[in-house]
Amino acid sequence: MIVPLALFAAVPLRAVAEPPTFANPLDAKVADPDIILWEGTYYLYGTLADPRRVVEGFPVWTSQDLVDWRERGLALRNAGDRWGQFWFWGPDLVRHGGRWLMYYGAFRQAGGARVGRICVAQSESPLGPFTDVRAPLFETDRGDAIDAEVFVDDDGAAYIFYTITDHGRNTIHVAPLADDRLSLAAEPKQILQPDQPWETYPVNEGAFVTKRGGKYVLLYAANDFRMPDYCVGCATADSPLGPWRKRTPGPVVAQRGDLRGPGCLGLIPSPDGAELFAYYHVHLGPEGYVRQLAIDRARLVEDGEIGVRLEVDGPTAELQPWPSGAPLPPSGRSDDFGAPLDRSRWMVVDEAPESIRVAEGRLHLTTLDGDMHRSRADYRNLLLQHAPPGDFAIAARAFVSAGAEFEQAFICVWQDADNYARLSSVFSGGGLSLDAALEIGGEYVSTSLPRLESGPVTLRIARRGNAYSFAAKEEAGEWRAVGPTREAALRDVRVGLGAISPGSGQRRPAWFDDFVIGPPP
Repeated sequence: MIVPLALFAAVPLRAVAEPPTFANPLDAKVADPDIILWEGTYYLYGTLADPRRVVEGFPVWTSQDLVDWRERGLALRNAGDRWGQFWFWGPDLVRHGGRWLMYYGAFRQAGGARVGRICVAQSESPLGPFTDVRAPLFETDRGDAIDAEVFVDDDGAAYIFYTITDHGRNTIHVAPLADDRLSLAAEPKQILQPDQPWETYPVNEGAFVTKRGGKYVLLYAANDFRMPDYCVGCATADSPLGPWRKRTPGPVVAQRGDLRGPGCLGLIPSPDGAELFAYYHVHLGPEGYVRQLAIDRARLVEDGEIGVRLEVDGPTAELQPWPSGAPLPPSGRSDDFGAPLDRSRWMVVDEAPESIRVAEGRLHLTTLDGDMHRSRADYRNLLLQHAPPGDFAIAARAFVSAGAEFEQAFICVWQDADNYARLSSVFSGGGLSLDAALEIGGEYVSTSLPRLESGPVTLRIARRGNAYSFAAKEEAGEWRAVGPTREAALRDVRVGLGAISPGSGQRRPAWFDDFVIGPPP
């Protein structure tokens, strides 16, 4: 053991200081989110955030509080025997007849063209696995069908809303579903098209439908999903079949600060039902493909002119109170990795399960391509837990078998992919180095020192107020400061570690032991 526990008195197991808070974006990398609440647990589904992976199927996460999400694998996996072959987009979950039905968009190659349709899969569990039961659900004589949304009215009648994308122009359509929910009961009709001055790109898509009193409310995404001005509009109607009218002079949710491209918004109650939350995705980087979950408080408000309107307190990156009725989050805790990973405490962001394991008192990771450097946000297997309140230090003994530029193992104090402090053992310039980095608002600064040895190294980051200091200790040496103390007003921080191979994509073995949280030295 290279880091004596005496240097870092372990923080006792307890809740974080009340009242707990959170801030957007959340640590769930997902696009086109769909959240359901079932038997006290939230389930999150969506399009895989990395466009290179949308061939794989649909992931599922679970949460007790809407803030901390645990990835549970693929609820629907593309095993090669489905109608859909690639581009698995926009799932929507409903319960019917004692089973779960997933309505989703997928594409296949047919007659020399790419064809997109809505498919339906079923499962006994919201975790899956989901198997196709109707694929495709229906045919269309123009364009591709994506972005399914099933709304069940008070009388049990069900309607499917979906998007037709036709040569760059996206419109929203609706049709009633048959009682078995596996076929259309009538011909579809178009209900929304891009026609507002603020809809600068010809796209209306990603419908979500709800009802308040006798008024139906449809939330939709407008503009190009890759652009910062992707946003959310609202329409109302007296029937699910319309006519639907857009009732707002502009979007109800639009980009704000670093929360760019908010879209595909839905609504879900807090754990105790006392609050309503809007959930949606935002961009992680300027290119707009990789996206991440955000939530904000919302209200459906009676309006004498239009019947009902949606108000959303966001997008907001400021600290906000924990969702009403949610269990308190656990504070960070030291871990000697002497048992299976404590999933109640550790969150693994964009988990690749085959590349992470705990054995013999060590956390073993296999490095994967990805990074959080500047505009990159394709990191995987980032392990995080809540930081203790106030000043603290984190330390871990780390090893990585690096041999190509920027391959590294690191510890971090984390706000989001554009705001963090990181200390790495990294291969750079032909050898191993220590790299202390701070990224604030996407601006990255770092200081490097050459490694004296090639074996394990103990890494330490200490926080006092808004000041972050970095130090390392090699097996036979003393603590060395790595770069200057740097100032950063990070908020809602987590602490954690990871190992990556940005650029090379090589799968290198790395390990950590004795992750310790305690007071700063």
